[in-house]
Amino acid sequence: MKGNLMRNIGLIARCAALYRDTHLEHIGISGYQAAYVLHICRRPGIAQDRLAQNLHVNRSSVTRQLALLEEKGFITRERCEADKRVLCVYPTKEMQAVLPEVQACFRQWREALTEGMQPAEIEIMEELLERLALRAEELQ
Repeated sequence: MKGNLMRNIGLIARCAALYRDTHLEHIGISGYQAAYVLHICRRPGIAQDRLAQNLHVNRSSVTRQLALLEEKGFITRERCEADKRVLCVYPTKEMQAVLPEVQACFRQWREALTEGMQPAEIEIMEELLERLALRAEELQ
């Protein structure tokens, strides 16, 4: 439907989260937490506040999700050496073990979503969405 950019972006994001919920449930990761897995594994020792900024979610959401991930044994949180007021987040071996499956889930969603599209169409769409994302960050 034309003229509903934000509705369509929101719909795709919600469907993606539901897809990840279904495909990652057996490893104890929710669709929402999957992004945390990718981010924490790429940046071991990331400060909790930096994680909130990078994921564009509020700090209370990050605190809640990290508590769940810690409870399940996927992360540890420690005081940062440079600043004892800051909590740094580290992946455990359990999180590192599920990382390939989480990455595959993201890849499978992308492939299923773009099935039937031409590579040039995908490239144009990704370029336009990247421009929108950068603009959205500027407006924060």
